[in-house]
Amino acid sequence: MGRRRKRGAWQVAGPRGSTGRDICKGWYVSLEEARVTETLDTVRQLLPTDAYTTDAWFAREQRELFGRVWNFAGMREDLSKPGDYLCVQAGVFPLVLIQGDDGELRAFHNLCRHRGSRLLEGAGNVGPAVRCFYHGWTYALDGSLQGVPQEESQFPGLDKSACGLHPASVGAWRNLLFVHPEPDAEPLTDWLADFPQRFGPHDPEALVEVSSVRYRFRANWKIVVENFIDGYHFFHLHSVSLGNGDFVRQKWLPAGRHWTFKRPMKEGTRVEGRLLPVIPDCGPQFGVDAHVLFPNLGLYGTATSWLTFHVVPVAPDLSHVDIRTRAMPEALARLRPERERPVLTDDVIVSASGPIASYMSPSPKVHPLESNDVMAEDIYACEAVQKGMQSPRYQVGPMSRDYERALMWYQQNVLDFVPLNSA
Repeated sequence: MGRRRKRGAWQVAGPRGSTGRDICKGWYVSLEEARVTETLDTVRQLLPTDAYTTDAWFAREQRELFGRVWNFAGMREDLSKPGDYLCVQAGVFPLVLIQGDDGELRAFHNLCRHRGSRLLEGAGNVGPAVRCFYHGWTYALDGSLQGVPQEESQFPGLDKSACGLHPASVGAWRNLLFVHPEPDAEPLTDWLADFPQRFGPHDPEALVEVSSVRYRFRANWKIVVENFIDGYHFFHLHSVSLGNGDFVRQKWLPAGRHWTFKRPMKEGTRVEGRLLPVIPDCGPQFGVDAHVLFPNLGLYGTATSWLTFHVVPVAPDLSHVDIRTRAMPEALARLRPERERPVLTDDVIVSASGPIASYMSPSPKVHPLESNDVMAEDIYACEAVQKGMQSPRYQVGPMSRDYERALMWYQQNVLDFVPLNSA
């Protein structure tokens, strides 16, 4: 059966004051210029299949990659009151962010200093202190050890000042929070390189969250990220669902280890803003302003919204993608709270909340390739690649000179942390 495609109404966005005509002007080099500056003439696959399929490689990534970089944790508004906490897994390191009663946000290793049990789960508020459920050791919000049951009889001479929670690093850019397992990590500003200067017109702090959805991808996390930065599939997989995009004029450029991207809209097209209002600094002819903060955080700005696209590794062949969407505050007044909530299924959606979450649920009654739904199409494509890797005949063939070059560059960044010749 052929694919039946309907004209899509979904539109997307790019830089301050730009229109569909000038979105790619300025600091972005052309694809031809990017090709000239590339040291490798032939675009090719650098990572082996094992990097996407084996427990051994997955374990190495947890130690050697995620355990050595800044990891996205959440949004600043997630921790607003003293005692608010948020647990984050940074590779092999369980961490926790805690809002102190002095207004400071701190990060610690989420381990009791007595027997090493994990102290907290998920997110919430611990009140004035963190108490270990196991033996009752109690820590102040600044991580210092305050109380030890039966201290005098069982722990004579204990130096509580030496038994505080192990510190980690926390940093913020705009209203995004990041953590690093090391207490003396390189400054977040250094890690971000010149990405902040290449960020588009969106002001995340001025927007409000309108949905939070966790999707399930039965695919390796790198397949999902590579799909995000693949400019070739737009022409084919998303020819209708992103049909107003001018794919030929898409531009990307590295910013340190991070990927930055802009794509204008086709001439004569514009966003209607029926569901979400147009963001004034973008305008109705705005295309896409997208980024990937290495290794696994996508940012995606459109004429009407801005979102975080956090790819969470779960297993070699399983990932969660947490998408938190923000829009103009007046969007809340025009959304219909009575709209039917999305069906939570084992196939696609793990959890969903927010007034537009129901609009983001792919229909289970329609084949993904017939759905005209970007997420449904991408999930299907990523899972198809993962399934293909199970074949002994699997291999990556010739890659697009212009539109898949970013994949090779991204894979080299991964190899810088998880080299092929390591034991």
